[in-house]
Amino acid sequence: MSSAKVQQRDGESEQLIIDPFAFWPQCRSAISGLGGAVSSDDAHYAFHSPYMNCAEGPIEFAIDFENLKATSGTLAIRINALEKKPKSRAETVTVIQVPLADAARSPRPISVRVNCTGRHEYAILGHIYDKTDAEASGMTIWLERRSDVARFMQELTAGRQRVFGTAPVAGASSLISMDEPTLRDPVSQMCTAAQFDEPAYQQWCDRLRVNRHMHRKQWEFIYILQCLERYGALKEGAVGMGFGVGTEPLPAVMAAMGCKVLATDLPSEDTRSQAWNKTNQHGSSVEHLRRPDICSDEILREHVSFLPVDMTRIPAELGEFDFTWSSCAYEHLGSIAAGLRFVEASIDCLRPGGVAVHTTEFNLTSNDQTVDHAGTVLFRRQDFERLAARLLAKGHFVAQFKYSTGVQPLDQHVDVPPYSSDNHLKLALSGYVTTSFGIVVRKGA
Repeated sequence: MSSAKVQQRDGESEQLIIDPFAFWPQCRSAISGLGGAVSSDDAHYAFHSPYMNCAEGPIEFAIDFENLKATSGTLAIRINALEKKPKSRAETVTVIQVPLADAARSPRPISVRVNCTGRHEYAILGHIYDKTDAEASGMTIWLERRSDVARFMQELTAGRQRVFGTAPVAGASSLISMDEPTLRDPVSQMCTAAQFDEPAYQQWCDRLRVNRHMHRKQWEFIYILQCLERYGALKEGAVGMGFGVGTEPLPAVMAAMGCKVLATDLPSEDTRSQAWNKTNQHGSSVEHLRRPDICSDEILREHVSFLPVDMTRIPAELGEFDFTWSSCAYEHLGSIAAGLRFVEASIDCLRPGGVAVHTTEFNLTSNDQTVDHAGTVLFRRQDFERLAARLLAKGHFVAQFKYSTGVQPLDQHVDVPPYSSDNHLKLALSGYVTTSFGIVVRKGA
């Protein structure tokens, strides 16, 4: 799920709901009750949205607090612009000062407008530099921006032609292949149309009690299950742990196969879980994992337990597992670096010989420019290869990277908002073409 939900307004504009804390999701806001659980290095920090792509022309941010109470303090709201090129530095383009007592009394959202150049991405952020007693139960930011269909289609066409950089990271070249990936013998690979036609895909659909449909999210579930089974981890008596499981069906399938599973997700009191609650994707108990058509409730409760876990701070005392997994979760940890640290931490949770399988968002447009420090980040080829080099140096085993994007017509199709519920393998996201990519790692001795 992206950090911004798109609503088409008319032929020329669109409105997005943005996560106010996506830039530093772990940091506590100076407005009591908001943000993450960790004190920020910046004592004045209130919120910081992700940087958003915008077409040339006017945009408007609207900030709406839930149950805001304040008698003191002034909120300094900035809009920053970041040029779309490597090593750019953000520059403030506008600032407004809002007395929080006035905002608490007003029924209207706080509105900030700016004219975009088309060469920059924009974020809105807030600080409180004086003393305040402000508190709130929630916060929403809306962004209304112009759509530039012609420019978007030009960028999309160029993106299709610039798939990957050509030079592998030093130390990882032996891992790289452009061969077609298969589900029969899965390695670290991306979602391609041919895998949906393999017998293994239908077999897992039968176990999941679902009809096959050409969607990358369904592929992620099946890829994870197939990898775990083919690498010998998914068997009766095995013990596994899933991260960010939400309400996904994998624990039920694993329990039906005789595995013991610890399912984890963000603590319910963590403000970052609120967005997932709104779309019924957050899990807080075994009850949210019930799938009576896959696994009886009795077997599920016997084999599956639940524990709130923040993926950025995995407790060391959880023990050792035969396998770990996550499905499109670690791109939501706030940065590329945080996501890669999670993969390494998940391997620390394994016994020697244990298997980790994780899927995430993969940038097909560029091996250089990407989305980082946002609610949804896009990993590049260089990120995975540097990760592989670190894992190999620690004595772990990384399944070969197959970078083929597929040869069927659907592999050339790029879905655009509003996204389809089918024929959705590659998509346009934040100005890039992306798809789902899975990585498999076996822990060394």
